[in-house]
Amino acid sequence: MNSYLSIVPKYLSTHKKGSMLAIISVAISVALVTGIFSMLDVLLQFEKIQVIHDYGNFHIAIENASEEEMQLIRSRVDVQNAGLWMDFGKALINGKECKLGALDQDFAPNMNIELTQGRYPKEKNELMLEQWAIEDLRLEVNDKVNISIGNGSSKEFVISGAYMDLGSTKASGIPGLLLSVSGAKELTYAGKSYYLVLFKDGVKVMKAEAEIKKAFNIQDNRVGRNDHLLAVIGQSTNKTAIGIYQTGAILFCMVLIAGIMMIYNTFNISVMERIRQFGLLRCIGASRSQIKKMVKREGLLITAKAIPIGVAAGLFITFLCSAILKYYNSSLFGEMPLFSFSIIGIAAGVGVGMLTVFIACHLPAKKAASVSPINAVAENIEIKIPKQKSRGYLTRIFHVETAMGINNAFMKKKTLFLMSCSIAVSIII
Repeated sequence: MNSYLSIVPKYLSTHKKGSMLAIISVAISVALVTGIFSMLDVLLQFEKIQVIHDYGNFHIAIENASEEEMQLIRSRVDVQNAGLWMDFGKALINGKECKLGALDQDFAPNMNIELTQGRYPKEKNELMLEQWAIEDLRLEVNDKVNISIGNGSSKEFVISGAYMDLGSTKASGIPGLLLSVSGAKELTYAGKSYYLVLFKDGVKVMKAEAEIKKAFNIQDNRVGRNDHLLAVIGQSTNKTAIGIYQTGAILFCMVLIAGIMMIYNTFNISVMERIRQFGLLRCIGASRSQIKKMVKREGLLITAKAIPIGVAAGLFITFLCSAILKYYNSSLFGEMPLFSFSIIGIAAGVGVGMLTVFIACHLPAKKAASVSPINAVAENIEIKIPKQKSRGYLTRIFHVETAMGINNAFMKKKTLFLMSCSIAVSIII
């Protein structure tokens, strides 16, 4: 008896008319959720790139840090990179207004300083400036220029190189000049200095900041934060990243509801079509729990087939959307990653697929288990379909199985309601 019952689920699942429709329904739900969360992940990555481009890649900035503080902070195991930034405000280069500063060469990539020609300034009398400024001032690498600082002093420097244009300074028409750190320290004019610190991935920035303050007795007013970057990575009181994922959570729930209604409808029709078979299984000794397991096992088989299809489709949707954004508006989305393998998106898709089937097959499984063996023998549980006087018009237009599916959907008000709600939710999404 037990060996026979173990074969029954396979027999039922292979003869299930609605299995293909259920697989398609689950795959669509998985694809939607995978695509939604993958795109949210891509947009967060894009937002992070934009923030780094506009504000720099660092987490905290310590004002007027001493040599000892800088050395000890750099030696911390949770620090990925750190560098000194010095700001001298406005100055004059050959009589034209400019912004004067200095930056450690090792930290230059973090501040989007990319060399276009020449080399970084190393000597005390060297500097570099933006590429557009060299062209605008009709200068070349190795030319000598006169720099006048805010206190009225002036000094001659040699142009060692040029770096990529920065949007903010180019738009204002005031070029940025960078001295070597050793040269900046020789200036008599006192500027502001900041020690910029970038922590490693996974480090809790707020906790690390508190440890640094306590270890070196640094006052709160000496420590600044790159709040824009911290907001994107979810380590700030700013709810930018949380707001994006809240939107994703709402869409997740909507897809879940639509999927449950659609798949429940499919499972319910399938169970009602085979309800006499379940009754006969009760006659030969199958328990209610065994019948429930049969229906739920069918759901698991459908899920196992649908999830890989849905995940692949969702990743393809993500790639397609990224490609459209990237190439349609390259000036804005040019740095958006084209291929993105989002763990969050895949996990969300797999989760919604399993959760949808689990919830949707619960009631049909309960119905199948509640079939009475006596009624099954008496053949009183057949689905009664009203006799039609003539052949239906649907069979003239569609295939017989398609026509039967449409007919079953419209015969029952509950089925029609669930299908309509599912389509409505899908349209809203």
